Amino acid sequence: MTDNKIKNEDGKLELIINAAQKRFAHYGLCKTTMNEIASDVGMGKASLYYYFPDKETLFEAVIKKEQNVFFDEMDKILNSGIDATALLKKYVKLRSLHFRHLLNLSKLRSDFFHNTKPVFAKAFESFKQKEVEIVAGIIQYGITTKEFKRGNKHENAEFLVHLLLGVRMVKLKYKEINDFDESDYEDLDKNMCKVAGMFLKEIQTEVASR
Repeated sequence: MTDNKIKNEDGKLELIINAAQKRFAHYGLCKTTMNEIASDVGMGKASLYYYFPDKETLFEAVIKKEQNVFFDEMDKILNSGIDATALLKKYVKLRSLHFRHLLNLSKLRSDFFHNTKPVFAKAFESFKQKEVEIVAGIIQYGITTKEFKRGNKHENAEFLVHLLLGVRMVKLKYKEINDFDESDYEDLDKNMCKVAGMFLKEIQTEVASR
């Protein structure tokens, strides 16, 4: 395949994913059809299926795009020169925002996140592992700068990631995604920050916690 053809294919993929992202954000996964997405990009349905065999695969591509945006933003934060405590707090804020974007894309029943389809589970699991690595790196940085106590950085990172996941899942257990309003997001953000604060108290050195 020539370079021009590869670029053309990549351009079409990006066009489809961007169109799908807008559709999902406005109507949700269930109410969006492949016909509508094909129409948005001026493409026949058969041509769309050449790139994505079904709506779920296309939704997975949109999820991965959102995940890449999260990682790009985290890279900027990690290279901003702030201390480890501030890095962890920024991570929690950004993670909360990413979750909000994901809810807005899906507009599904809350039990979707408790009974995730295999095609989505793989994307979420891969994201979580990268997330743990990012947090572990922040913790190691804090240990190096003597902000944080010495300990198992991977265990502590996994612990925090799972704690934050628990906060999000509890919120979804008691309220449908379509019923979420600004106060729900604010409450979720507050609780995630509270959990992060308790976690920081446990790993900070006496000097850093003053």
